[in-house]
Amino acid sequence: MMMFAMALPILIFSIGMGIDYARAMKAQTRMNAVADSAALSAVSKIAMNMTDGDAVAYARKIFDAQAQSLVTAGDIRIADVRIDAPTDNTGRRSATVSYKATSNNVFAKILGLNTLAIGGRSQTTNALAPNINFYMLLDVSSSMALPTTSAGLAKVAASNSSNCQFACHSVNDLKGRSANGATTDLYGVAQSYGLTLRIDDEGTAVSRLTTNATNTSSKTGAKYQIAVALFRGRGGFLLKQNLTDKMSDVIASTKNLAPFQYDRNGCPTAECQSSEVGYLDTDTGISDAMEQINNVMQTPGTGINNAQPQTVMFLVTDGMRDELRDGGLPEIAIDTVPCNAIKARGIRIAVLYTEYLPESLTGDWWSETYIKPNLYKIEPALQACASPGLYTKVSTDQDISAAMAALFQNAVATARITQ
Repeated sequence: MMMFAMALPILIFSIGMGIDYARAMKAQTRMNAVADSAALSAVSKIAMNMTDGDAVAYARKIFDAQAQSLVTAGDIRIADVRIDAPTDNTGRRSATVSYKATSNNVFAKILGLNTLAIGGRSQTTNALAPNINFYMLLDVSSSMALPTTSAGLAKVAASNSSNCQFACHSVNDLKGRSANGATTDLYGVAQSYGLTLRIDDEGTAVSRLTTNATNTSSKTGAKYQIAVALFRGRGGFLLKQNLTDKMSDVIASTKNLAPFQYDRNGCPTAECQSSEVGYLDTDTGISDAMEQINNVMQTPGTGINNAQPQTVMFLVTDGMRDELRDGGLPEIAIDTVPCNAIKARGIRIAVLYTEYLPESLTGDWWSETYIKPNLYKIEPALQACASPGLYTKVSTDQDISAAMAALFQNAVATARITQ
């Protein structure tokens, strides 16, 4: 009993020290949460639009406000707080919050130990989402009038004697039987059955992209503008919508896209003049379109700190280049020289390849002889044209809108690593 009596004060003080230590650790845990909150506030959507100094001041207000309850309760005394939030030249900010404090003891005071030292450090990183201008370059040549589904392809093929799958808008060439039994061009056949063509889907994809852009902008604070251009034969480039942040105008510009109506094969009109766009089957002037849109696109900047926005060009095409017809044959694969000229300006190129189907040429001797064996050249050229991480392909029964949305997100996500 005597030994227990002698050990009891030590035991009580040990228990008391344990309680004080537990209180200190609890206070440190709560203070670490305060530091975390302050660090996150310095890289929040609101703070990313502030200067580094203002972001530090904003984070300090958050820190002081959340730590006040602990200080007022007498649990701790803050000795030092350091907050840094530098932003590098790519718009990436690293926020660091560190603190030193003391936790007030209750039991250990009897032994002369009034406080226990606590401290912590929190660090986080975020990047300012850059403003971006998007230029949509949409292929509206005749070969984009291809049904998007297997059922649609079969429907058009069954309507005509040549089993042609293209919904060609040519009034004096191959005819087919429409849904109501009338004889019409194959575009009319597709329309009568309500078939969706690739040219329809690329317009729908851009329309849906505006919602994606709006939602992303609301989350990141970045500003996005979109321009829409169409192309077919050489000289047929059309800037349908100037660069705008008004998404309703973008949607309006991509409604009811349709292939050009030809008088007959190789002749855009009955006059059939060599100066006409698309004369002699030169219906897809990709090089000309790339040069034209390069003249339209603004010189890009970093997109941050009031600099000129970054620029991304979207090319949606089946990749068939049919521009000059040297020797009577199309070039097939695109020329990557215009692509390189655009990328050399710091503009990134996103490519959505709507696969040119070999089976769509079945039944046409000339196409099977001269085109089909060379289709393998199309995709490598388009891949070389695209910037890293910004290439995708869709084929029959696949969703063009989903593919474009994925490309958009990749373009936004990789925007900061281009500088």
